[in-house]
Amino acid sequence: MTTDTETDIERGRAAFQRGDYAAAETCFGCALAAGHDDAKVRHHLGFCARVRGDLDAADVHYSAALEQAPTDAHLHNNLGETRRSLGRHAEAVALFRRGLALAPDAAPIAANLGGLLLKLDRPDLALGPLQRAAELDPAQLPVFSDLAVCLCSLNRYEDALPVYRHIYQTQPSANDARYLEALALLALGDFKNGWRMHEVRWHAHLGQALRRRHPGPYWLGEDDLTGRTILVHAEQGHGDTVQFLRYIPLLRQKAGRVVLEVQPGLKPLLAGWPDVFARDEDLPGYDYQCSFMSLPRAFQTIPSAAPYLTVPPERLAAWRARLGPRDGRRRVAIAWTGASAIWNRSIPFAMLEPLLRRPDCEFHIVQTGSGPHMPGVVDHGSELVDFADTAAIVDLMDVVISVDTVLAHLGGALAKPVCTLLPFGAEYRWLIGRDDSPWYPTMRLFRQPALFDWPSVIGAVNEYLG
Repeated sequence: MTTDTETDIERGRAAFQRGDYAAAETCFGCALAAGHDDAKVRHHLGFCARVRGDLDAADVHYSAALEQAPTDAHLHNNLGETRRSLGRHAEAVALFRRGLALAPDAAPIAANLGGLLLKLDRPDLALGPLQRAAELDPAQLPVFSDLAVCLCSLNRYEDALPVYRHIYQTQPSANDARYLEALALLALGDFKNGWRMHEVRWHAHLGQALRRRHPGPYWLGEDDLTGRTILVHAEQGHGDTVQFLRYIPLLRQKAGRVVLEVQPGLKPLLAGWPDVFARDEDLPGYDYQCSFMSLPRAFQTIPSAAPYLTVPPERLAAWRARLGPRDGRRRVAIAWTGASAIWNRSIPFAMLEPLLRRPDCEFHIVQTGSGPHMPGVVDHGSELVDFADTAAIVDLMDVVISVDTVLAHLGGALAKPVCTLLPFGAEYRWLIGRDDSPWYPTMRLFRQPALFDWPSVIGAVNEYLG
């Protein structure tokens, strides 16, 4: 190695240590051009390339370094991070695994492996690395966030509670952890504490884009509404609004006037209700305001009487004519996926075939978009204008079979027999360890007995239908 090359490397190291990565990259690049190609130079060049956003160049340098230093755990980690950023997830997982095998006490590598596996919807594989990372470095709160989500996905809500508490006890401003703890408490049936803590969502980042912030005093059940007007506004998904519409009759007994602001697609379904407005329509004046999602906290009870929705008569008549006369088979509404991007709420269509081939049932697809073609299955996806159409079809069915999406809520609100198909780690509203729902008396829950086990769920529904 020449003196000039040694000087370039020393200058590169000095620039790197003071954070001047552009200068460092220039110096190390000169050394490489002069023929000094070793793992340390390549490692530095890979890091500098990543800093300036050139992931392809970083990949080249890290790969070359790894060929020369195949037992360097940190190189495996850095190349894994680069390939993760490039979307080459399987390769990144393999690199993180090899790096962790080389350095079992490297918390960042364990965190990277667990976090990526969780992102890839494999909480079962992510759990071990995340637990290891949390044990090695209790100060890394993002690891604990991933760990808690992982535990909930595995139906271990009780185990997730101390993880959430560790987060906000370490960082008091971590309201996302308090919000998620509230959901875990609700899943465990602790409604008193769960709904109380659920109000922290207004100060959390999670779901912030969904929340409607209206001016005026916020009602949580304490203030007298006699002679007063209260605005109740939709906050999250369509299913949430349908679920909590059950509280409006109780609210009308307390208030002089109840004004509802709902998602535009739900307004036609509520055509027979007074004072219903779609989002972004001009609202009348009001004295108090409240989100649908706060009504359980305000009333501290679950009104289970159903039906609490009715279908507009003209929509019902139109769909009765469109469906035509019955042929003696049971009519079944079905949805196997919803608008939600949540990974465990959809079922591959091919898994439904044992169910859809039943000769005693007439299946009607009731989800937006177009489903796969199958003889004997009627697809209404492209005909659904709004939820009044969906509700009309549901009201004309004998059974509703749905994953966790708005169709299940509509079926329950209309008091139809509903089979709700749930993942192993189901959402908080369905609680744990039960096949019925306090929210919907006519609903039966079919849960995965193990992660990804939709065939068992479909088999159980098939058996239920007789």
